[in-house]
Amino acid sequence: MLLEKVCPVCNGLSAVNLLCERCKGTMEDMGRVQDYTDPYACQQEINDGINYCLHLFKCKQCNSAKRIKISKISL
Repeated sequence: MLLEKVCPVCNGLSAVNLLCERCKGTMEDMGRVQDYTDPYACQQEINDGINYCLHLFKCKQCNSAKRIKISKISL
């Protein structure tokens, strides 16, 4: 039986709570980095790692951004 690996954040199974390294403000998940690379990226096949999904987080206070690898889980 082949198990499918999915991103728990993209699929609403979990959330990531991060504090900004600069100002200690709350960072918000802005979605997959791929969605920001092309105007039609959300319509294209997901192009991420086999074991992770790359998300962009942005601080609500100082607007600093950070890329975070989210480990995929098997379903």
